Parts: sequence; structure tokens; C-alpha cells
Amino acid sequence: MMDGNTGIFGALYLRISRSKGENEDTLQNHRELMEEFCREHDYTFEVYEEIVSGGKHQLETRPQLQKLLRNLGRYQAIFAVSLDRLSRNGLISQIIKKECIEHDVKIITPTQVFDLAGSQASRTLYDVSTLYASMEYEMIGRRTKVNKMQRARRGEHVSGQAAYGYWRNPDTRKLEIYEPEAGMVRYIFKLYLQGMSCRKIADRLNGDGFKTQHLHPFQPTGIQQILRNPVYKGTLVFRNRQRIKKGQVYHYKTVETIVTEDAHPAIIPVEEWERVNWDKMDRGGATTLTRERPADKMGDTLLKDLLFCGICGKKLELIKTKSGAIFIRHCKKLLPDSRMKCNNQGMRLQLLNEEVLLQLQRHKGQQVAELLQQQGKTSVLKDLLERLMLIEQHLQENKEEQEELVQPALARELPYELLKRVHTRVKQHPVLQESRAQLLQQIRQLRQPSPVNLKAHQPGSFEHFKSLPAEKQNEILKLLIQRVHYERVMPEELRGLPPRSQQRQAYPFRCTIEYF
Repeated sequence: MMDGNTGIFGALYLRISRSKGENEDTLQNHRELMEEFCREHDYTFEVYEEIVSGGKHQLETRPQLQKLLRNLGRYQAIFAVSLDRLSRNGLISQIIKKECIEHDVKIITPTQVFDLAGSQASRTLYDVSTLYASMEYEMIGRRTKVNKMQRARRGEHVSGQAAYGYWRNPDTRKLEIYEPEAGMVRYIFKLYLQGMSCRKIADRLNGDGFKTQHLHPFQPTGIQQILRNPVYKGTLVFRNRQRIKKGQVYHYKTVETIVTEDAHPAIIPVEEWERVNWDKMDRGGATTLTRERPADKMGDTLLKDLLFCGICGKKLELIKTKSGAIFIRHCKKLLPDSRMKCNNQGMRLQLLNEEVLLQLQRHKGQQVAELLQQQGKTSVLKDLLERLMLIEQHLQENKEEQEELVQPALARELPYELLKRVHTRVKQHPVLQESRAQLLQQIRQLRQPSPVNLKAHQPGSFEHFKSLPAEKQNEILKLLIQRVHYERVMPEELRGLPPRSQQRQAYPFRCTIEYF
């Protein structure tokens, strides 16, 4: 606020639109222009400024303008560079006019004074000027959309912020790979192809201290968007959307989609991107962005991918009841060299799980325990080393990037978007250093020789293994077991009994484990 003047006291409203390519320099220019104008005319003011499109049709999207209108009784005038800086929307322009008349507040620009409460001519001129501004906004919008569509066909990035792993070159207007983030994108695709779900990938990245472009934790929906985004295979997709009103609510409908192949360098090879997205369909069908469906309806089970029919030799299927219990499905596949169907009966999976664990404990004893211990340890160590390597790589890139870009950044020679990316990575540096120290400690502990439990074959020695999550149990078993052959053929009279019949449920089964 400027003190010591005796002229009009008003509200100085400054607005720029980022969508029109304006930035803080434009805002600063407008601020200096209006401050000089107010000094020349002995005006004092309070400043309201915001970055928002003037064509927004809802006043709720203009918080500073709302605040100004609430405080309008304090002022004698509103100062603005031009009327279209107040609003390009006809409805909001009329709200401003109404409030100015009620509070007897003038609108003053460097070229015009609008005395809306005291002059019919001013009100008419205001209406004509705001109508022209609204029409001009619509014309600019149409021209901009046509221009964007043409540039999209040339492979230029024209909508929104560049995807994670890319930055937009302001000279060519095309996406270029930002390698520090591109490495993370490749890592996400790799983890998914290894069988990890989007939620587990997000937990892994957050646990190691990595953040998004905006320094937020990774979310499963964000991981899904990365996996599904064709930008990573070099394809640019631009959707021409039209705003339509249904009832009292506005919606956006896509009227044309422009797809440009090889628009920019790919981070993920096309074959790998296609494989991931086909796999996503196989795991759980089309997923939504608001809720992630399980990769497997059964969830993780002890014998996942290990269970085979002991009669026909084909892989057995599981079924889950409404109560959550999992059963082995009755095998009805064709027998080898026969037109007859297999008659292997199903049962509750938990019973087979218990038998498999009992056989591991009873028949393999010490050999199985040592192998479990060693293989499990090796698997964990491999995972930790992979995570450590990724963090080390990011820390080194951070260091090199800071050394290389500190002078251009200070001299403001870096593109704004790239400068923001560098700032984000600098913020992550101490968190990654802490994660690195924790991983090194875990690796040192794992590499220390641990005594083998000589009583591992005795009853109760598998309690720790049994307490592990089913997914982890399954990983360890796959290092030991090639197949589990299950067989349960009932007499005809028992098959006719209800499934809950005690006699039928008590019928025995046979389980044979095929080790590597």
C-alpha cells in the first residue's frame, strides 16, 4: 500500500493467464505499469493478484477477485490495466458491475474511467466493452484450439505439464527425455513386469524416498497412469474436447483424438509397453483411475502357479466363495489321448497347504531348511542391492546436475520447466541419502554369516516361515518346488452327496511334491 497520498483509495487488481503463455514477468510488468499510473494520479491502493484464466465462468475459481468484491465497501475505485483483466466472462462482468453500482465504486484503467453508479453512458460503454472482451475470448479460444491441433499433428507437446520423465523444449516445443526421471519410469515398468502390483510399486518408491514432480508421494493411481500413458513409447495423444451442459452441470466430451506416432524419443520400447498393457488386462481387466482392482481375484496363495492335476497333469484352477474361502476347482479338462474328462475332485485349499508344509518339514528336513534360509536370504539381498543401485544412481545424477546447472540457474538461462525439475531433485537429495544409509545397514546385516538352525527339521521349526505373507511363502517355494501334484477321485456314491456332507469332506486326497 502507498501511504501519504490524498487521492482516491482503491483496489489494484492484477491477473495473468498461464494458459495464454503469460508468466510472472507479465505480472511484474503490469504491476510496475499500474504503480507508476497510480503515483502520477495520486492514487493509493491495496493489491489483489492471481494467475487464472479470465474466461472462467465460475466466480469460485477466482479467489482474489472474490476477496476484492467482499471488501469492495472499503474502496472508492478498482484499478486495472484493462477491463478484460477483470474478466472476459459476461456473467462475472455483470456481477462486478452490479457490485460497483451498489457500492458507488469506479473502475479506472490507464485509458478509461467507468463511473457505473453515476453515468448511463459509462454503463453502456462498460457493457459494450465487456461483451467485446467475451467475444474476443471465444474467438481466441477457437483459434488457439485449431493451432494446438495442427501442432499436435506435427508432434509438438501442446497440453498441460510434460509427463514424468520428460520436459518440453521451449524452442522445438517437443518433449525431450529428462534422464533422472526416465530411469525411474523404466524401473516402474520393470517392477510391474516382475509381478508387482501398482500399490506395491508405490510403496517401494515411497519407502526409498522417491517423490513425484510435485514432491508428493507416489500413489497407485499415479503408477497406473504411468504404465498406461502412450507418451512413454513415443506416441503423442491430443484430445479435442468440447464443453457441453447437461442439466445444470458442464461436462467435457471428446470430439476428436489426434494420435502422432514417433512424436518424441521413447523411454520404453514399444514391445515392452504393449506387453505391460496386455498384462494389465490379463491380471484384472480394465482398471479405473479411481480404484485399483486386484491383479488376481484369488490374491496371493501359497501354491500359486505350482498346483497341477495328478491325473491329467494340467494346471488346476481355484475358486473363491463369497465368504472368502478358497477351493480347488473340480478338474474337467480332457484326459490325454482321450475324449473323456478328468474327474479329479476339488476341496478346500487350506487342507492342501497344510499337507505341503508338513511334507516339506517331515521329508526334507535339514536340507529344505538350509535351502529356504539361503535362498530367501539371497533373494532379499538381490532386491536390496537393486534398490541401492537405483538410489546411488540418482544421488550421483543429482550431484552432477547441480554442478552442471548451478550457474545457468543463477543466470536464469534454464527453461522454467527444467528449473522446477532440478529444484524437485535437490529437495529429494537428503531423503535419498537417508534411505541409502538404511539400505547399506540392511545389506551389511544380511551379508554377515548366520548360523544354520540344526533343529530346522524338527516340529515347530517352520513357524517363522508360516508367519510370512502368502506372497513371500510362494516366492520361496518356487525356489524349491517345481510342481505340486494333487489327486482326489471319489467313488460315484460320494460325488452325489452335497458338498457340505461330512462324509464327502472327509474323503482323503493324495499330494506329491516335485522338487527341482
